[in-house]
Amino acid sequence: MATNPLSPSAILQAMVDALSTHEPNDTTSDLSSSHEALALFTHACMASLGFRLLGFDEEKTNEAECHQLAPRLPANWNASFNTYAFVYAHQQSALRFVIKIDRMGGKAEIRGLAVHDERIARAEVTIKDFVSNAALPVRITMTQDGTENRSDLLPKFQNVFISESRISDLAVLIKINIIQKLLPALRKEGYEESSPDDVAAHEDAQEAARRPPRQPVMPDPMPQPAQPYPYEDPLRPQPRQPVPASDFPPPDFEDPYDLNRPRGSIMPGRTPFGNIGADDLNPPGLGPHDPLRPGLGMPGGGLPRLGGGRGMHPTFDDPLFGGDGGMGAEFDPQVPPGARYDPLGPGGLPRLGGRRPGGGNNPFGGNQGGFGGFGGFGGGDII
Repeated sequence: MATNPLSPSAILQAMVDALSTHEPNDTTSDLSSSHEALALFTHACMASLGFRLLGFDEEKTNEAECHQLAPRLPANWNASFNTYAFVYAHQQSALRFVIKIDRMGGKAEIRGLAVHDERIARAEVTIKDFVSNAALPVRITMTQDGTENRSDLLPKFQNVFISESRISDLAVLIKINIIQKLLPALRKEGYEESSPDDVAAHEDAQEAARRPPRQPVMPDPMPQPAQPYPYEDPLRPQPRQPVPASDFPPPDFEDPYDLNRPRGSIMPGRTPFGNIGADDLNPPGLGPHDPLRPGLGMPGGGLPRLGGGRGMHPTFDDPLFGGDGGMGAEFDPQVPPGARYDPLGPGGLPRLGGRRPGGGNNPFGGNQGGFGGFGGFGGGDII
């Protein structure tokens, strides 16, 4: 199987071969900055894919010298400070290609242009994400007789980059954004083009691998406040009553009219408000005991008897005020059942010696009539 020309090992070896020759008695470094390392890395990627160096200026090339020194770079390849340019040709294209690397703060921009095509390809690189400044500068080892010893250059260049995976990421970035746009469908043994989706997925995976592991949730060190047991939160909403399956109320709506609240237990024949107004449906003064109905002993028949005035103005013996409704009291012919009677004078006794209806259960003053034993709701007789 053919080796990928943009693999980390292939690119590092191409950088070792491309680094210009170190002159004897030269005390300067051969690779001094992170931007020089990025420029040499970019040239190694181009050279590994068969691009031929023509020079460093689009207007003035030096193809003969570059061809003579290949794969070494001429000594002036890094003569410009923070700006690096390379001019290439390729046997699969009649165009010339210009690559420039410019420093912009902590980042670098790689630009590529196919001459006469006028389309510029760009790639933005954050230097610190790929290059380790701690391994710089790099200097070729010289022997005692003044010759080069490049055997240790490969591990030195490997230490210039943060990791082998970062070398692969940088090579893919240059391939996608520069090489594939300048020379699409480039044919090289072991070379395969990548889609932008593959690059995005690869970058996401690398970003996830660089994130620190998520810390587990720690329990609260502060003690919980004291609470009564069992604890009943007064602000907690009451549980809703189950809705019959046949009904379809709007979901999560409140019940302002208590339609879903279960009904409480009520005594037979009673209402929650003491049957107020029930006698208004019966003959005046007779209530439910109409003597014109069938004889004694029949339901609803018989003479009228005292008890339970259930008109719109209840008396104090009404169940609404805690009375017994007059059930079981003796019949008073002077006061027809259901009549409203106001005593005339002190003591609360009626004029004809009868008894006041509902007497004895006045919640406002014992056995006295009305309020405070003097009158009721105005002077008068049987209304």
